[in-house]
Formats: sequence, structure tokens, C-alpha cells
Amino acid sequence: MRKTIPIIAVVIIAALMRLYNLSLPPLFFDESIHATILKSLFNGNYKYDPAYHGPLLYYLLYVPVQTLGESEFSLRILPALTGIVVSLTPFLYRRFIGDDAAVIAAILVAISAIIVNYSRFCRADIFQLLFTALFAYFIFRYLEKEKSLTDLRVDKDTLFLAAAFVFMALFATLKETFYPIAAIFALYFIFDIKKFRVSDLAISLAVFLLVYFAFYTNLFTYTTPLTNFSEFPAVKAVSYWKYQHEIARIAGPWYYYLELILLYDLPAFLLAIFAVYTIITQRKEFEAFAAYWFLSSLIFFSYMQEKVPWLNVHILFPMYLLAGIGISRLASRIDRQKLKCVVVICILFSAYGSVHVNHINPVNPAEPALYLPTQYDVREFAEKTKNETVYVFTSIGEYWPLAWYLKDHKAYFISASVEGRMFEEGDYIIVNTTNDMRLDKTNLEFVETMVVRCWTFWTQPDISRVPEFLVFRGPLTDVSCMNFSVYRTK
Repeated sequence: MRKTIPIIAVVIIAALMRLYNLSLPPLFFDESIHATILKSLFNGNYKYDPAYHGPLLYYLLYVPVQTLGESEFSLRILPALTGIVVSLTPFLYRRFIGDDAAVIAAILVAISAIIVNYSRFCRADIFQLLFTALFAYFIFRYLEKEKSLTDLRVDKDTLFLAAAFVFMALFATLKETFYPIAAIFALYFIFDIKKFRVSDLAISLAVFLLVYFAFYTNLFTYTTPLTNFSEFPAVKAVSYWKYQHEIARIAGPWYYYLELILLYDLPAFLLAIFAVYTIITQRKEFEAFAAYWFLSSLIFFSYMQEKVPWLNVHILFPMYLLAGIGISRLASRIDRQKLKCVVVICILFSAYGSVHVNHINPVNPAEPALYLPTQYDVREFAEKTKNETVYVFTSIGEYWPLAWYLKDHKAYFISASVEGRMFEEGDYIIVNTTNDMRLDKTNLEFVETMVVRCWTFWTQPDISRVPEFLVFRGPLTDVSCMNFSVYRTK
């Protein structure tokens, strides 16, 4: 019972953080695109495109969307439930890091501003995190017993390694982040290769390939990825994202993820650094792996020129494990009262930011955890103009998620100029700034300015604004927005 209470508490906290007001923020840019790609799976013509990640996300979303109908809730409910499960995974590591460390880590995962946010988001990241966490658990279960490389036995340990490879295969069918993370893990375990049985590796690799190809070939109904090298998923993925890195599509400074961590999890970060120091002087196998996992992920993602907040989940999870380890190591160095204060400060600091990001104002552009948050104007316009004819003049990259919200309207999205266009009475015309200057406004009535999404360049903050951000969530730099002008024909 004593071990069950923390689990129940974490489930309640994680569920409240993830499920409460799940449909409050409008769909963000990526969510609306994922919802649209999902239709290709319904129609049976899905093909892998690394720009929109792997097929498993769409298979996972299929059931709730098909069952509940397409909505913000149905698109987000499975990631939210998965996020609750992710919060429980540190309890699996009790045998490796101890009860106290596991409880602290689980609480931090349950309340993490960024992990919670991307559990309330129609993206693949939270599923990736679950599969990575389970991989780590099962591979260390496999390594608990001594083995010989040439031993050909098949037993329970074989199942542990096969399970680890299954979860990595599922990760591989979700998103291209698999390839660098798999390389990071392989670099660690290659030095322990003599602890693996060749027969177990062969079986596990076969299972991995079966899962991998099943999803990338639409359950073996589309075999081009197997026969055309340029269509092979790994080739497409690495080629595409190598190019994105080279052109610095979403560039940011090397300290991007470190700054995110300091703004949302400063006490947990300090505890993790303390844990790394103690692990160096008092090494235990899984704890050493957690330190390597955290540091190598931080270094790799800091190097890559794809700086987006959702990738931080791969750094935060092992950091929270280390924070838990740090608390357990600190217990022998300070008195119990001081230790309680450290724990409370750590949890309250993380929880305060998380509640603001995910509940108080989940579209606040001042929050670095939110990437170009869609503003409420988009959904409100769609709700009050149902069944109306709407013309949208803007570039393709600008009209998401408006395209999703107007899916039941008679909506036309036009990337060409608005000049010379004629409209019928009652039509709505939405234009970006460029087209607003070209639009002939004769017989048009201005309706409103629609704020689509907003952002700040927070990676170069005004240091004097940091206290205001931490307390009142004010912007670290000036806020910019993408606005559309809305007109209606008279």
C-alpha cells in the first residue's frame, strides 16, 4: 500500500494536468496539418513524407478520431492519455534508482510544463517519449543477468530484449528523431556488447524490422520502400532532415534548450547536475546511463539547427530521473527538513510554470514552451461564420490552422494575388498584409482584424524582464503577431 499511494497520486496529478480543458487552446499549426494528413489514411492513400513524420502517429489517431469524430478533443485525447502513462514510467526504474528517486522523477514528469504541453498536443513527441522510456527499462532488465555473446539460449531475457527493440521500432515509425537517438543509445551499449547474446540480438533485430516495415509499407500493401532505395524510409528521413539542418530551417542559438530548461525547471536542472557529479564519483550502471542520456541529448539537440520546444522532451525526461537521483543522494548530506524544502521548491517552481502554460493562458506568446500559438480569433471566426462562403488570400504556409477550422465552410484558399477579384454579396474575404494593400475595398465592409498567431524572440531576452516573466508570465521581448484582415461584401 505504501508503494501504491505515490502511484495513485501521480496518476491524479498527471490526469488533471493533461485532461482538464483539453480543448481550450485552438489547434496549433502542426496539429491542423496532422489532422489533414490523417484523412489520407482514412482514404487509403497515405505515403510517408518525412516533413510530416512517420505513419504510426496517424494509425494511433485513427481510432479516437473515427470513434468520436474529428475535433480538438479527439485529436488530443490519446496523446493526453499517453502522457499519463509516461508519468508512471519512472516507477519502473525503482529497481535501478530507488523508490524516492522514482517518486520525485514521476512527479516532475507529471507536472513538467513542456511534457504536459506536448501531451495535450496532436504530435508524435509524447508517444516517442513513452517508447524511449520503455526501451530503457527493458534493455536494463535484459542486462541484469550475466550472459555470454555466444550463448544460444532463448529465455525470459530474450523477451526483454525483443520488447526493447519493439519499442524502438515503434519509435522509428513515429518520427525521424529516432535515428539520432538510436545512434546515441547504440554508442553507449556498444561497449557492453559482450553482455548480449548474438541469438537474442538476431531475434530482436528481426522483430524490429518486421514492425518497421509493416508500418512504412501500409501493412505490406505498398512495397515501393522495399524495392526503391530512394524511397527507403531511413534514406528519406536522414536526407530530408540533414538538409533542414544545413539550411537552418528553424535556427536558434546553441543554448536554446538550456534556456528553456532554466526558465521552467531551474531547481530540477541544478539537482540533475548535482546527480551527475555524484554519479561520476559513485557510479551505478543505470544512473550512469541516465547521465549519459541527458548530457548526450542536450549536446546533440543544442548542435542541431532545428530549435523547437517539443524536442526538449527528450532532454527533460532523463533530467527528471537525475533530479530524483539528486534528491536521494542529497538525503545523506543534509537534514530532513532542508531536504523537504528543496523538494517543495523544485516541484512548485516547475508546477507554477506548467499551470500557466497549459491552463491559465495556453496561447500566451510570451511562453517559450509554446511555438507560434494559434490565437482564439481563428476558432471564434469559424464558429460565427458556419456554412458561409469564405475566400482566404495568403501563402500556403500561413493559412494553417485556418484551413482546418474552415473545413465545413465553403472555403477557398488562394495563394495568388487578390487583385482584380470579384465577390458575391455576403462573401467573407480574408487577406494577409500584402493582399490587404492590393484589395479593392469598394463594396466591402471591414469586419475585424483576425490575430492568427503570435510569438516573441525570447532566445535573446531583455534580462530585466525575466522576473516579470517568471512571476507574471510577461514577454521576455516584444510580441509580434501574424494578423489577417477580414472583410464582407455589402
